[in-house]
Amino acid sequence: MKITSIIDIIDGKLLSSPSISFIYSFKTNVSKVKEGDLFIAYNLDDIQIAIQKGAFAIILEKIYPITDKEIAWIKVDNLETSIIKLFRYKLAHFNLKAFSCNDISFEFFKTLSSSSSKKIKLIPNNLKKFVSVLEDIDDETILVSNDNKILDKIYPNNTSFEKEDFLISNLLEHSLFEVSFTFEGKYFQRVKIPSIYIEDFIRVYDFLNINEYDDSKLKNSNLFKTMFLDKGLNTVEFGKSDKFIISSNNISLVKKEVTYLKSKFTYGKIIYITSSYLDFLSEEQIVLKNISEIRNILKNNSFNASYIVGFKFEEIQKTLLKEEKELTLF
Repeated sequence: MKITSIIDIIDGKLLSSPSISFIYSFKTNVSKVKEGDLFIAYNLDDIQIAIQKGAFAIILEKIYPITDKEIAWIKVDNLETSIIKLFRYKLAHFNLKAFSCNDISFEFFKTLSSSSSKKIKLIPNNLKKFVSVLEDIDDETILVSNDNKILDKIYPNNTSFEKEDFLISNLLEHSLFEVSFTFEGKYFQRVKIPSIYIEDFIRVYDFLNINEYDDSKLKNSNLFKTMFLDKGLNTVEFGKSDKFIISSNNISLVKKEVTYLKSKFTYGKIIYITSSYLDFLSEEQIVLKNISEIRNILKNNSFNASYIVGFKFEEIQKTLLKEEKELTLF
């Protein structure tokens, strides 16, 4: 791509008189820079590394000494705006399908897309991470985003994903976390999702046209993420205990999941642990500032289910496992 074209697209200002006139691709991660690349410098400290690795051009929004006059130094007012303009220009050359979806569908796309032959590219909310994806875009690519504003900026010709309603039959709820049902003549046995997410699951499953999928992939989903504990708060296999914790790091889904939990789990005691007080959550909350205190909180409160908001599942799991190992040493 010609540097003069890039400057016009992003409304940049050329600060040098380079001997080169084109670049091969865009990079924001300095470790990925190769000879001939354009480096978008979010971190000024990475500029010299990018030059050493062979960058032909640098885009930056702050003043920085021009240390190599042979390459193109391009000044812009705002890096984020510039990167959006580059994406929009690049994607406009393809006849793509693009969909905006809700957070639930987006999670199922993340967990199920690898089981499909369709070329799905998920757009992260941090557009810096999308730069590498641009190198693998063609007319068969399908873009999916759970942020309609971002998608509108980079590819305005998009549609909403959640349009069709699906008819489910023979629904059997084995537990809070596991359901069986029939869809279009196919029986889905013991799918590890809560019943509130069946429609979103089927919508994505049907769109991806999956023939066979690995049900274990659903364990990677961040929806209604569950960990079972024994009486000593040690982790046990799925469903092997009547004591469990559910974690959510997505505020937009908390009210939906809490309502479901309360309506379905009427026979046990539920406690709610949050990283900061949530006004919309009417239930009594235990505010936990440091995840390292999670075992003490769970130990000192009687519960069958604990719904935890604001901490990553991996953090909770890592903390409990670490303390579990430490306790076994004594």
